[in-house]
Amino acid sequence: MRARLFSVVPPFPMTLSLSLSLSLSLLAMGAFSTAGGQSTADAKPTRAVAGTWRDPAADSLVQRAIARRGLQLADSTLLSYRADAHGFLAFLAQLGEGVVIPPRVVQSEELALQIAWWQPGRSAQRLVGRRDTTLLPADVGYYRDRYGVVLDNLPDRIRLGDGQDVRDVSHPLGANAPQLYEYTMGRPVRIGLPGRDILVDEVKFRPRNGALPGAIGSVYLDRETAAVVRLSMTFTRAAILDKRIETLVVTLENGLVRERYWLPRRQEVEVSRGSTWFDIPARGIVRGRWEISNYDVNERIPPETQLLPRWSSAPRDSLRAHPFAGRVVDALPPEIQVASSEEVVRARVQAESAVRAAMLARPATASVTGRGISDLVRITRAEGVALGVGGAHKNPAGFMVVGRARFGFGDEQLKGHVALGRSPAFGRLPTLQLFAEREYRDLGFAERAGVTNSLAAGLFSSDYTTQVDTRAAGVSWKPSPTSAYSWRFAAERDEPLRVYGAGLTGAYAPALNAWALRGARAEVTAAGGTVPPEPMAVRHQWQFAASVGTYRGNVAPGLDPLIDPSAIRSTDDPAFGARPTIPVRPLVARAQAQWQMTKPIGGDRAWVVRTSGGVASGRDLPPQWLVFAGGPWSAPGYDWHAFGSRALLSQRLEFRTPVPAPSIPLRRFGKSPPRATLAPFVQALAVASGTRERPLVSGVYPSAGVSVLFFYDLLRADVARGLRDGHWRFSIDIDRSFWGIL
Repeated sequence: MRARLFSVVPPFPMTLSLSLSLSLSLLAMGAFSTAGGQSTADAKPTRAVAGTWRDPAADSLVQRAIARRGLQLADSTLLSYRADAHGFLAFLAQLGEGVVIPPRVVQSEELALQIAWWQPGRSAQRLVGRRDTTLLPADVGYYRDRYGVVLDNLPDRIRLGDGQDVRDVSHPLGANAPQLYEYTMGRPVRIGLPGRDILVDEVKFRPRNGALPGAIGSVYLDRETAAVVRLSMTFTRAAILDKRIETLVVTLENGLVRERYWLPRRQEVEVSRGSTWFDIPARGIVRGRWEISNYDVNERIPPETQLLPRWSSAPRDSLRAHPFAGRVVDALPPEIQVASSEEVVRARVQAESAVRAAMLARPATASVTGRGISDLVRITRAEGVALGVGGAHKNPAGFMVVGRARFGFGDEQLKGHVALGRSPAFGRLPTLQLFAEREYRDLGFAERAGVTNSLAAGLFSSDYTTQVDTRAAGVSWKPSPTSAYSWRFAAERDEPLRVYGAGLTGAYAPALNAWALRGARAEVTAAGGTVPPEPMAVRHQWQFAASVGTYRGNVAPGLDPLIDPSAIRSTDDPAFGARPTIPVRPLVARAQAQWQMTKPIGGDRAWVVRTSGGVASGRDLPPQWLVFAGGPWSAPGYDWHAFGSRALLSQRLEFRTPVPAPSIPLRRFGKSPPRATLAPFVQALAVASGTRERPLVSGVYPSAGVSVLFFYDLLRADVARGLRDGHWRFSIDIDRSFWGIL
């Protein structure tokens, strides 16, 4: 019987419902390790055939493993064993493009399990401890088999997620496996034990027909006994029943007990799901991990244990009374919180090299798509109210056509983007694509979520966008779906924008006096983060963008003339009209970066250090190539983008500490924690020089303020004062980890 599926309702103006279930365990591992105290070292290959799927050495070793697997239950020396298992289940939300930024943990559970196994192949598992914590409002549940440990390296017919995700897939070491799978030798490993070495061979496997249900991965086998030491696999698309699943990777690792028996030691799985019809950059990830230890081998199994079903649970009160150490959120292994573990990435690469990517990709479908809510509706000074829609189609070979369009009712202009490229099996967007677009391009890093900005622009005439009208055509490239870096090369044309309409409370601030330019631009962007192995260790998040461009144009006098006015002359260039202009041919470059360090100091308190800044270079520097500051993150207490400069640097120091606060009941989603986070901060902005449009002298512009993070720390309210010709400013926004879909 299946436990309820869960849905996640984000606390922003959209309901994102994701049914997600499946979890055995996941761990970032470059190479496996076995029982405690053992070490590994590479051994020299012992075979002559390499890199071929017609490998007699692999076939011979697999035949021995299949025979041993069939005789395992009849092993007269292994009569029984008992063990304890300690596990975690976690549901995470991955928001925004890419898989580099660490996802947010929504809910986590810590589990304690008692395991018994006895001849002839009978077993009983009893859940004796369970506690959970919810870090975001969610109603989370898992399939029942998530609360048990896999014994005997999975049955011959593999079922996962109570048979709802994978059902009746033939095991690569099952009795009929040689008719369904083919094998090749991988890299051998030497395991050093006191007094002897064990040689372990990697055997890679794949289905003979990748279009049929099957497993893809590798198994490590003891060369002497052909026992399974480690098994890691993913599945062909035909094997995965839930079409929302983007990634499903299983890892089972065994340890050597009493220097004779390879018994379960670690088990891990990752399952990520998206939507099949509304494709936005958001996915739910279920991760888990079991560690099995404290083995008693060939001891008598009590009769009351032998009468238990294969899986059972202690009463709820007993589960809650189990003596776990510390808090769930502190005990949660850091590798569960990373964006994408090395093990999952390795399984993806291995699977794509083993079969055609189309055999792993989600089915070819047409879907509504977008980068976030602001692609559907937004309000800005340049467009007024704008509505948009996007779509994508991916064929079985992985080729994608992606397009989006948006119409502004203020400027009465159509903007859009169309791209063609090929996507890897596990990629949401093409890694290499040709594109053409007209977009109102934002300059600089965002200081406010898109949805928040639209509400503020419409209600309070406060628009935190600085944009230029850009028409571009070119190519974009990302080395892999998991890469932190994206590259873009395009021919472009920039035009200045005007203000259209007004908010409910008054007129908008003027638009940027950008130059009208034609030319080309190359750009690289990147974002990343780290989750350290220790709960009290420092965490980092960073973002980077750099561009170089060459242009030509004729600039009208008075439009932020950063060049010598004596160069004014008349022109009849039809692209710019017959008027006095300044001819320019700028070669320009700009780089901007943000970096944030969080240092926990215990008791949910932490120091946060945030650094941002940028530099721009060029003899004739267009206004749209300046670096900007001013707003709640780069310069709190000063007007939006009040600073436009060739170089600036902003530094913030913030101290976060919990304080009591009312708990908000959320019915079936639980209730918010009875606390908030108080975060006083100081900040300073150093500006190298002003411009004629922004005649601010160079120097340091300090700020001070205090923030309150509340409702699961999802909302942040700031009050700040600029201490040098600044003002009091109040702002409220959504946590930055959600900006990618807002």
